[in-house]
Formats: sequence, C-alpha cells, structure tokens
Amino acid sequence: MSKGFIKLEGISELSRGLQDRTHMNDVKTVVKQNGAELQSKAQDNMDQAYTKGYSTGATKRSTSVRIADRGLTAIVGPHTKYFPCLEYGTRWMDAKPTLGPALTYQALRFVDQLNALFK
Repeated sequence: MSKGFIKLEGISELSRGLQDRTHMNDVKTVVKQNGAELQSKAQDNMDQAYTKGYSTGATKRSTSVRIADRGLTAIVGPHTKYFPCLEYGTRWMDAKPTLGPALTYQALRFVDQLNALFK
C-alpha cells in the first residue's frame, strides 16, 4: 500500500517569521478556521465516497480536529483502525481518498490566507 505525502518546504522559516509578528492571534485564528474547514471538507468527501450498503458512518464520526503548539498547529484525522484501507485501498478494494483531496484543497486556502495577513 503506497501512501501519498504533501511536503511543504520552508515551514521552519515560516514558523520563525510568524513568531516574530505581532499578528499571532490572527494566525491562530486562521489555523483554527482552516482546521475546522479541513475536518468539514473531509467529512463531506466521506459522505460522497462511502456509499456502499456496509458503510456505517463510523469513520466520518471519528474525524476530529485538535489544536496544538499553542494554536499554531491543527491536527485533523479519523480514528478508525481501518481508515488507511479506505483512503489508500487494498489489493481487494479500490481506494476511496477523502482526507488527501481535502488536505490538498485546504492547504492552498491556508497559504493564501496566511499570505493575506502579511501583505
């Protein structure tokens, strides 16, 4: 099973630059807002992807957002043991990506909102 990763380069420099700014409350608001939007988008994707008769909604309900690093990190993800099988597929089951596409979409919005803060 292969896993897809998104690598954002320059995060440490961005983090140092953000800590020097006076707009830290605005940054924390953007992080919190984007974490909540990522959770919502992933859950919406799950509604569309998991339509088989055996789907119970457990993965959608287990998807949560947690704010860490004094408000500078949003951690979003489902907590079912079988989520990687749903996201990436198995040799018996096609992949039904939900979190990956939501992250790709939200990452662009997040960067745009951070750039708008510091223009």
